[in-house]
Amino acid sequence: MTVAAWLHRNAHWRGDNIALVSAQRRLSYAEFNARVNQQVHGLYRQGLAKGDRVAVLLNNTVEAVEALATAAKGGFVHVPINFRLSPREVAQILRHSGARVLLIDREYAGKLPTAGDCPDLERVFLIDPADADSDFEGWLAEGGAGEPDVDIVDDDDFLIVYTSGSTGEPKGVLFQQRQSTIHAPIPVLHYEIAEDSRLLMVYPHNSVASMNMFYIPAWMVGATVVLADARGFSAEGWLDWVQRERISHCHLVPTMLFRVQDSPGLADADLSSLRTIGYGSAPMPRERVERLRQTFGPILIQGYGMTEVSSLATVLGKADHERALAGDGGLLASCGRPVFGSEIRVIDDDGVDVPVGEPGEIVFRGPLLMSGYWREPERTAETIKNGWLHSGDVGRFDGDGYLYIVDRKKDIIISGGANIAGREVEEVLYWHDAVREAAVVGRPDAEWGERVHAFIALHEGAEASADELIAFCRDRLAHYKCPDAVTFLPDIPKNALGKFIKPELRARLAGG
Repeated sequence: MTVAAWLHRNAHWRGDNIALVSAQRRLSYAEFNARVNQQVHGLYRQGLAKGDRVAVLLNNTVEAVEALATAAKGGFVHVPINFRLSPREVAQILRHSGARVLLIDREYAGKLPTAGDCPDLERVFLIDPADADSDFEGWLAEGGAGEPDVDIVDDDDFLIVYTSGSTGEPKGVLFQQRQSTIHAPIPVLHYEIAEDSRLLMVYPHNSVASMNMFYIPAWMVGATVVLADARGFSAEGWLDWVQRERISHCHLVPTMLFRVQDSPGLADADLSSLRTIGYGSAPMPRERVERLRQTFGPILIQGYGMTEVSSLATVLGKADHERALAGDGGLLASCGRPVFGSEIRVIDDDGVDVPVGEPGEIVFRGPLLMSGYWREPERTAETIKNGWLHSGDVGRFDGDGYLYIVDRKKDIIISGGANIAGREVEEVLYWHDAVREAAVVGRPDAEWGERVHAFIALHEGAEASADELIAFCRDRLAHYKCPDAVTFLPDIPKNALGKFIKPELRARLAGG
């Protein structure tokens, strides 16, 4: 079974169902499929062949999702690019992927590479979602809407997803169609996605979470995807989308949920359509989970994973949240148990499983693993060893099989020979009423190697001094784990998925 087959079936079995909603338009599955077929025919007319890369630099628009479906049905390789990247970074991805075609929003035309900078790039389409008579729409109309005669199999290359760069230079993570089709039932089952579901997409379309947790699972069952603007999250905008489109499912990072929780419009909002709210990418303090449960009801679910394992690897489900809030509060620190298709171990530096409760590196095995890093066999071999993908995350299992993330292996702070998990310190800082965001990193120190440094963003109108926050930690943690300095920021810098960009914070401390 392939993604292409699901798209074809929805067009014939559920043709009148709404496939996509955006600020500009609404498309049924029949209309969506016809436009995708036109794009497939157009790209073959352009001279492309199976396996050729098609890059996309767009906002969360219908055209961005159509490009993903076009790759699925045409046998092309979809290369979504983060709109936040600089022109240099965009050119780097275009060169590295060898993309022959680029679809780019007119808004980002200034990020186009200079002539000769990307020798494989043959055609650039400027997209204006608000212009129904654009050159792109004219080109699209030249292609027939019939089903393309392309033999698609599950081993066809399908996606190159460039990592967020939170741990270094971005890498192109390659997937075939089979990883997406194997992963799709996971969110369908755990998030309880059905044909009548309406999924609000607030993540950028270039995220593997967007594609493998929303678009493709929706295509599996014939659900509706609603596209919100990912350029700046607004709690008021989110509440408006939920009520206007009767949204049933959404996945947010904790910072977004906090903003919704604090929104003045929440009290009068009708959120009765919501059935599942997922969260991930950052720790959620228990106090916040309790408040969110009071607001939304028993619909919370947490996910943990990474790009290289297709997206979700573990899930802390709705029943787990209810159990935790009923008394087993420590469970909220867990990211859940491994999902179908995800085998997980926690190992030491010699590759040996550590005892239950002890920290070690999290490694993955199973059909959800990436096919490799695009054009980088050495990096692939460094990451996948003896069939196990090494995550760089430090975690531990409890006796019931729940996984707890301790920290990124590269984010462990080593001070005076002691290993300190910045995440543990962050969780304590979140207990302080004034703290909205907390990121803890190591600061270079000639005597100790590193010292613990906290970056803090306060709630609007709240006050707290560095001394107060340091003392707060010292009352709750071993002193060697506590920050000895605090930097206040309006907001902690984040990548497109809402994860803190800790290399940027470390660079500030190093004077970079």
